[in-house]
Amino acid sequence: MELAYLTTTGKVRSKNEDTVLLVGDATQGLAVVADGMGGHAAGETASAIVKQTFAEAYADMPSRPMELSSWIERLVKEANTQILRFSQVENLSIVGTTMACVCWSDDLLVIGHVGDSRVYALEAGHLKQLTDDHSYVNMLKQLGELSEAELENHPRRNVITRSVGSNESVDVDIQVRDAPDYDIVLVCSDGLSDEVPHEVIERLLQEDAPLDTIVERLVSEANDRGGADNITLAAIRFKERERI
Repeated sequence: MELAYLTTTGKVRSKNEDTVLLVGDATQGLAVVADGMGGHAAGETASAIVKQTFAEAYADMPSRPMELSSWIERLVKEANTQILRFSQVENLSIVGTTMACVCWSDDLLVIGHVGDSRVYALEAGHLKQLTDDHSYVNMLKQLGELSEAELENHPRRNVITRSVGSNESVDVDIQVRDAPDYDIVLVCSDGLSDEVPHEVIERLLQEDAPLDTIVERLVSEANDRGGADNITLAAIRFKERERI
């Protein structure tokens, strides 16, 4: 198994409001990416709260699917409460963060996400997007009011409809995937997915190179295409995992 992560400010932003956590081995592990919003110290604090909440709980991460699902939901709600408390103390009106996480335990994969940070998987050379963005344009697409081409150029493409810390309650989308045949799982902020097309991410993940090199190439690709946002990736290559 290989683990690799990288986070950078990109080429336009003055600071990095993303955070990343990647821990584990072939038996069990956790990847979390959070993309903060709110300006000043608000975004970086919100995403850091998500990272810290998961990091502190990792030692007690369960292994069964229902328990893992409940564990993710509980931690996101804890982070939501902490971010709300921070915004109230600091008298801030716009604070929040997106998040996406992947937990693996033996032949089990559990995914949780809020917002437009994404989880991808490379399977038999083909890239699949496993999460569905909680965004305004994706909502219009699902309603049949936007095509894929219109979505890419819509002026409100970066407006999200769900985040951690923006409301009193938060809904987490949870997926349980039993014994998935994935070669690489990628968790990323929209600084990658907004800049680098699906087919380019697929091609780079297919390369015969160490995983940390591939992650560096993905970040470089996003920067070469403008680097308009913070760019954060966590990648897991299950090369030592038994396949079905």
